[in-house]
Amino acid sequence: MTVTDPASSAGAYLLNALQAAGWTAVEDGDRASDYVELPFGTGGGVIQVTASGAHESELAYPPAEHAGWHAVCYPDGYAGDLPGDAFYPAGIPDLAEDTARLITAIRIAITRHTTR
Repeated sequence: MTVTDPASSAGAYLLNALQAAGWTAVEDGDRASDYVELPFGTGGGVIQVTASGAHESELAYPPAEHAGWHAVCYPDGYAGDLPGDAFYPAGIPDLAEDTARLITAIRIAITRHTTR
């Protein structure tokens, strides 16, 4: 995975990295938070990624202020009141390293939830 474009924000860096890894993700959110949403599988599965630390639930912050990603997997989508699987609560302030580790964790989560 190579992210070549300089990112204007940590969220843009993440979207570029996910695209470089072969996934189509979109920036989404609601009144309380911004996150990247990555659909997977055929059953409506989705992974949500947002920032942790000082920029918790944000994406549009300077890459130098990154404190870590937080990822939650909803293997059956948002159906019902089922809680998500918080599979990546790292706290790595280096954006490139944290994003690379997140990509690996996403691959593992998708494999685990599509082969159950």
